Amino acid sequence: MKIKDFFHHTSLIKSEVRLLLKYHLCVDDIYLILNEDKEIQEYQKFKELIQRRIDGEPIEYITNMVSFYSKQFIARKGVLIARPESELLVDKVIEVANGSGTIAEIGVGSGIVSIMLSLHLKKYNFIATDIDQKALDLASENISLHKITNIDLRLSSLLDEVSQPIDIIVSNPPYIADDYIIDKNLEYEPSNALFGGKVGDEILKEIIDLSLKRSIKYLICEMGYDQKEKILNYLKDKKYKTLKFYKDLSGFDRGFILGFV
Repeated sequence: MKIKDFFHHTSLIKSEVRLLLKYHLCVDDIYLILNEDKEIQEYQKFKELIQRRIDGEPIEYITNMVSFYSKQFIARKGVLIARPESELLVDKVIEVANGSGTIAEIGVGSGIVSIMLSLHLKKYNFIATDIDQKALDLASENISLHKITNIDLRLSSLLDEVSQPIDIIVSNPPYIADDYIIDKNLEYEPSNALFGGKVGDEILKEIIDLSLKRSIKYLICEMGYDQKEKILNYLKDKKYKTLKFYKDLSGFDRGFILGFV
């Protein structure tokens, strides 16, 4: 089948077909435009890729790549896929960071957030932890890919293996309740990066307590769209200076900035 014809023979949206075609043929957009009358090579293998996507497998796991902040990163099964909403998490850290110091990311995953922060905040050092060695291995690959030298990866629950002073903590922790029925595409992703406990906000609260204990300047954290009131209630008896919630591009509550200075 010709490249131009395939777009009319699948239920997938054109942008996804284009991504899978580029991955399958190892070409770019310009090639597809200039060669739309060519037959798709190894057509059966390409159909298998398409079927995987139709069955619900995330396109990032099929192509082993994810775009974030207009940059390309390696993605791999077993490690959470970075969402566009997490670009806001990076933005919020950049907003409060000034001068120099140490930023710690709890739950580094594929390393994308720490890498983007490192590229923007040259005067900071970074420590990034995760409980999953698979995630740390992938983060290391992405760090090497982008030639980053100031991120220290550590196998650790929260900041148990981090003893030095921290100025800012950033995290996109698991915050889905254990009994919540997730969408089919999320079933491909690691449960330990999605589910945060019986209620869902248990790890969020642990990170808040840890931030108070470690006397940091700021905590910037993602949360579930329905967890704002729970966070507010939990903070009623806590000592902090500022609290600001932010929304994602769809208008849902997505995270908060907690200041202690």
